[in-house]
Parts: sequence; C-alpha cells; structure tokens
Amino acid sequence: MTIRPALVEDLPAITGIYNWAVNQTFATIDSEPLETEEARQWWEDAKRSPLLVADVPDDGVAGWARLFPWKQRGFDIVEDLVYVDPLHHGQGIGRQLLTELVEAARGLGYKTIVASLAADNQAGLRLHEAAGFAVVGTLSNAAYKFDRWMDITLVQRDLG
Repeated sequence: MTIRPALVEDLPAITGIYNWAVNQTFATIDSEPLETEEARQWWEDAKRSPLLVADVPDDGVAGWARLFPWKQRGFDIVEDLVYVDPLHHGQGIGRQLLTELVEAARGLGYKTIVASLAADNQAGLRLHEAAGFAVVGTLSNAAYKFDRWMDITLVQRDLG
C-alpha cells in the first residue's frame, strides 16, 4: 500500500467511500452525500489542507484522509478526516493515513490537530487515541442523524 497525495482521478473513489460512511455509519455527522463538485473543491484546496489516499495494488483507493483549517477566534488549528473503504477495515490503513496527516500538519507548521468524532464512533476514537490524541470534551446532542440526536467527542493532539 502507498500513501500519496490525491489525484483528480481519485475523486470518484473518495466520494464513494465518504458517501458510504454518510449513508451507513456514524463515522461522520454529515447526513447528506458529498457532491462531486464539493469533492473537486477539496482537491483544489489541497495546498494547505492535504488530501491523501491509501492506494492498494490491484484494488485502487482503499481510504483517504484530509486536513482542513479549524479556525475559532484566530487560532490556527487543523482538523483531520480519515475514512477507509469498509472492505479494507481492520488493515491498518486508517492508522497509516492519520500518521501521514500528523506529519503533514507538523510540516506545515501547525501546533494542534483536532478531530470531531461522533460519540458512537468507537473505532475512530480508538484510532485517534492510539495516535496520541486525548479527549478534551463532549458536545451533547450536537448532531442529528438516523432519526436521533448524538453527542460529538472532541479529541486533540499537540504537535509542538
């Protein structure tokens, strides 16, 4: 497997993986599928907000990850997104993608990286805790999906 910057040709796979998570899981709080044009904008914005893919020989894109600015009252912080094709869960792809994102954030001079995880997303929480993130808070009833309210857990890692 190779972790590499996303190419425009990867956008259908990125969109497919994300939309599966939107429609089937609590891995994202989004309830609307990602449109192709929005995915293209992610790729265009990848200069300061890296968009990476996990490329598996003979299988293609098995997962993707992205950094994007998380600005609040002037703080320069990035947030990560990590998604893996369900056919490749449990193979360490998410861990490798998150490791690369942490290094990319350091290389870009960020001091803090965060993630907002649905409280029901235990796999995402374990992934982040294993990568050195700590739980810093919970937003109660912060998102509505699949006909119920859910809490959001905020995790953070110092990059300094």
